[in-house]
Amino acid sequence: MFDMSRPMVEMAADFHIHPNYSIDASGTIDEYCYAALSKMLLEICFTTHYDADPQNIEKEGFIVINGTREKLSDDALQVYFLDIDRAHQEFGMLGLMIRRGLEFGWFDGCADEVRRVKSKFHLDYAIGGVHSIRDKCVCCGNSAPDLFKQMTLEQLADEYFQKLDDAAASGAFDCLAHIDVYRKYGLAYYGDEILTIHRGRIEKVFETMKKHNVGYEINTSAIRHGHSEYYPTMEIVNLARQMGVRLRSVGSDAHSPEQLGLDFETASCIAYELFPYVDE
Repeated sequence: MFDMSRPMVEMAADFHIHPNYSIDASGTIDEYCYAALSKMLLEICFTTHYDADPQNIEKEGFIVINGTREKLSDDALQVYFLDIDRAHQEFGMLGLMIRRGLEFGWFDGCADEVRRVKSKFHLDYAIGGVHSIRDKCVCCGNSAPDLFKQMTLEQLADEYFQKLDDAAASGAFDCLAHIDVYRKYGLAYYGDEILTIHRGRIEKVFETMKKHNVGYEINTSAIRHGHSEYYPTMEIVNLARQMGVRLRSVGSDAHSPEQLGLDFETASCIAYELFPYVDE
């Protein structure tokens, strides 16, 4: 039985979730749904990784189907979406809304593939994430240090924000994910200067996002990664508000069911646009 005396602020929606269809995640669709009910979430959106960069296809272009890693394909995606649809019917009777989504890894030229997948599978939510710079993952512990050794912080920021701007300009996404995720490993390497490196760079991105109606998320996984602020920082959140860029969702970026809804009580207070019953 669920404790209905718990604060309403916990009744939220988690729109960034990786079930075990993502190669780096664990937990079935059903296990996430039970976790959502136990945490009194009203709505969740599954956003399995879709990384189709032809330059990295041997490393990234996979999805897990029935426990087996397979090449990305429409047939594999169909299995994933049918699983979500089944869960939507079963858990919907318990009051849980379940959405169909994907997190697309951005690469130059991927917008046509994003639009094709969105059209064929009728996605509820398409997230775009800049994960790679110079073919190295900026948010992966096994590759980020090698990338940082090749680049000054200014070079990293210039290339990262250009990719973010290109993703926004494509108009293919509902939301850009974890827009300062370079902090994940970059803070320890570059130091506190990384906390302000967005200044003079992200403004152009926000102009593009507003023009193409692309939103951003508050991603609470930064807490899991040892940071004191979410992705993005409050400075960036406040700048987005000043420039009229829409906050679209809060996401835990969960890669296992126990990570679902991480720190949402605090996050929903920050994301007051999405939870109007919460005072700023």
